[in-house]
Amino acid sequence: MLVFYLKSHNKNTTKDIHPYVFKSFLCMQFCNIIATTFDFIVYRIPCTSFVTSYLSTMKSDSIIRCFVVCHYGFDYISQFYTVLFCFIRVLVLYNPRSHLEVCRILFVVWSLVSVLLSICGSFPHIWYDAVGMQLDSPFQYGAIILTTTFAYGNRPQNIGGYFFSLIVTVSIAAITLIMLIKMKNLKLIDQHSKLKAKAETTLKITMCIIIIPSILSQTFALASFWAYNYACYIILVRPVFLDCRVNIVSCYFYWTHPYFKQKVTPKPVSVRSLSTS
Repeated sequence: MLVFYLKSHNKNTTKDIHPYVFKSFLCMQFCNIIATTFDFIVYRIPCTSFVTSYLSTMKSDSIIRCFVVCHYGFDYISQFYTVLFCFIRVLVLYNPRSHLEVCRILFVVWSLVSVLLSICGSFPHIWYDAVGMQLDSPFQYGAIILTTTFAYGNRPQNIGGYFFSLIVTVSIAAITLIMLIKMKNLKLIDQHSKLKAKAETTLKITMCIIIIPSILSQTFALASFWAYNYACYIILVRPVFLDCRVNIVSCYFYWTHPYFKQKVTPKPVSVRSLSTS
């Protein structure tokens, strides 16, 4: 998608997608992919007990702390960009004419604030010791997840992280609801109504795909605060919701949006017949 955008965004060949809708989508998915990569490092691979023997000898000032910081940081900023993507999409829907400058300012300011807040929320982990937390059933013996003493046993920090994700999820749900109400009353009557309707439908379903796993993930996370015995089962299904947001959203958006199905018009070739006498 990024290569396609870099090749075509200056050609003005289509108006099927707003530039800042697409930029916020790319930022959201880029941060999600990086967060998922660090999720493998600090959660998924250690859960297999494949590296437990090595990690059992790690020092408290291990580089693992940096991985934890990066995981939290990119997770936070990806959630900020998710809200931005949904908000810009609805802003364009409600104000289709005079929105380009507003979206540009919003994108820049939101990006700067998101980066600063994400750094403030994740950087304290670097000052604390790295630890491995043993997991219970259904995980096998030796399965651990990596974290720091800043998060381990720090209930206020965990509750704060949950409420941050909850606020993000509620915001996305509210924006999605506003979008659905608007689209119900929207009439696409221009000459490119079919392509435009297809593009709007793709964005609508993309937002729905984002919100469904987010709501389920928050529900399970809330249950883990009281149902301690089932916390490991929640950790077991957690990657499913994370992968839904990262992989399914990207694939659906790319395969269905008309922006990525532009037809290349072949250049006319002149043919001249040569007669021989």
